[in-house]
Amino acid sequence: MTAGDWSESWDRLMASYQPGREQAIERMIDLIVARRDGRAPRVLDVGGGTGTLCSRLLTRIPEAEVTLVDLDPVMLAIAGASLPSSVRVVGADLRDPGWAGLLPYGGYDAVLAIMALHYLPPDRLTALYAELAGLVRAGGFVANVDDMPEAEAVASASDDGSWGAWWDRAAADPVLGPAVVERARLFGDSSSAEWHPPAAWHVRALAGGPVVEPAVTWRNGAQAAVVAFRPR
Repeated sequence: MTAGDWSESWDRLMASYQPGREQAIERMIDLIVARRDGRAPRVLDVGGGTGTLCSRLLTRIPEAEVTLVDLDPVMLAIAGASLPSSVRVVGADLRDPGWAGLLPYGGYDAVLAIMALHYLPPDRLTALYAELAGLVRAGGFVANVDDMPEAEAVASASDDGSWGAWWDRAAADPVLGPAVVERARLFGDSSSAEWHPPAAWHVRALAGGPVVEPAVTWRNGAQAAVVAFRPR
């Protein structure tokens, strides 16, 4: 399989696990388009995986300056091989407070995380929100889209045949196989641990700092987007 085939395969898998993902991506791109000020927008895709958001964004705004950050070596291998060379693909660990030092730019017009931060514990996610907000340029915004139930809930990831089969195929692939081994070394069992607080928790965590008035701007069932803007 080519990198493009793997990317499409991942998107199909995510469509079954995260049915609102495609709609969320389009809503966030709509927001970027609506807030353009004439210059090429600079966008940071946090936990960007195989690069779905980056690819969709460049279809609508080809001149966008896009950075994708992820730690998963499998995702990075697919993104690096399937995305245009203009996309800066960065391997960084969001659990490390110094991760932002690896970015090519010090500020972005849009800092986005889509279905990517539920692996982080509460204290680290709270600190990460402040780090993400600090990367937003004047007039820009930070957004996190994830499962954010209306009430307090704690969920664990489940495994079934389709999920396991995808990773089994990746492990058997001559290109991705070594990355699957590295992924296991990096994450251990933590890649299956998920935490899904309600949207109100995310709003409180994002409050303060250079961004203002965080709020839920979109909801699709349990999935929601919390967005905060930095004044011009």
